[in-house]
Amino acid sequence: MGADKPNIVLYLSDDHGREYLGCYGNAVIRTPNLDALAARGARFTAAFTPAPTCAPSRSTLFSGLYPARHGAINNHAVCRADLVTAPARLRELGYRVVLVGKKHVRPEATFDFEYAPGLLPKREDHRRRYRSEGVDVRAVEEILSGHAGRAQPLCLVIADASPHVTWEPNHTYAPEALSLPPYMVDTPVTRRAMANYYQDITTMDGRVGLVDEMLRRHGYEEDTLLIYTTDHGAEWPHSKWTVYDAGIHIPFIARWNGRIAPGTVNTATISHVDFLPTLLEAAGGHVPAEMDGRSYLGTLLGRAGAFRDRIYAAHNRDGDMNVFPQRCVRTARYKYVRNLTPEATFTSHFTEVPDIPESHRNVWQTWVQRAATDPAAGALLTLIRHDGHPVEELYDLEADPHELDNRASDADLAPILSELRADLASWMAEQQDPGLV
Repeated sequence: MGADKPNIVLYLSDDHGREYLGCYGNAVIRTPNLDALAARGARFTAAFTPAPTCAPSRSTLFSGLYPARHGAINNHAVCRADLVTAPARLRELGYRVVLVGKKHVRPEATFDFEYAPGLLPKREDHRRRYRSEGVDVRAVEEILSGHAGRAQPLCLVIADASPHVTWEPNHTYAPEALSLPPYMVDTPVTRRAMANYYQDITTMDGRVGLVDEMLRRHGYEEDTLLIYTTDHGAEWPHSKWTVYDAGIHIPFIARWNGRIAPGTVNTATISHVDFLPTLLEAAGGHVPAEMDGRSYLGTLLGRAGAFRDRIYAAHNRDGDMNVFPQRCVRTARYKYVRNLTPEATFTSHFTEVPDIPESHRNVWQTWVQRAATDPAAGALLTLIRHDGHPVEELYDLEADPHELDNRASDADLAPILSELRADLASWMAEQQDPGLV
């Protein structure tokens, strides 16, 4: 394969918060394969998605456009039919472009990957709902073995369903040993649900290891850019479906032997809107002017340092759930959040969906019960509920990384509030964001 046409393999997970990997500082979770991948490549500490839900984020990954411009700003929505997306752009550069697993981008004619379902069969011992069991890596093996030796470069997207709910029943972790973030109410049901989430991640990590071994066995290790990332953060309150960091701050690991130095910790700020432009440059192409994103290839390869000085994100709704539109702009230190309908009543999958064992509504109910007698839990619940949120929020991320102390009324931060307010309004206008109406 020519040096200007590397193979590209993207392992894309679903709902994997960056705080749930060993290489990102979690001392309990078992992710040995992802940790090894980071040790042999680069781990980005400031990677973000501009959308904390599946379809908007994935559509951005494969189009280089922010959600308001590609059209799928609501989850499960359909993008503009006139988009030119990753499959077509990479095929123009000579690539075979294959997706195995979860699509969740529409219309299919616009995202016209060569598609291999490659899904594991349902398990009788775990009647999983709302997602497939996960990627069947035998489909990946078939593609790699059948393509090996071709002169044509390969772009392979392996889109797993893990760790989206319904989570795998835990058989590895002691719930009492887990560390809960401060925006969760600590109840036994919360801990059992979190152990299930950890379990799902660990099982997926095993599949990452199998894919990595296949790449070596079929001769793809030396001339392949291998990337692991996710669409957005974990499915918990104050996370997915919100523009807080637990929803948009994501893991991003890349290995490219001979091009990326092993053990690199890259602190540059990057966004999923820049992902396709970066692939195009890596493949020897150019970045179309109509894209919102730009290539961070130089940063990825260590030739350049800083990339973005701020990122933007948007959430609208997920059908009739999670209807609480937010927009944000985030710098290295501060985040400004605009709530477009602060009068809305808080409802989400967590408060409304009853049939997910040891997660969602029964977790939420234990929080409500604890809040009735525990003032600290009551204060936390008031804080993370969306109803009653102010129009504006401002967070000092150095002092408050979990975004629990709104400083929008702090006179000392008034200049920063004014600057970021104007910056977000300008971005929304540029995007022709429907939230401006």
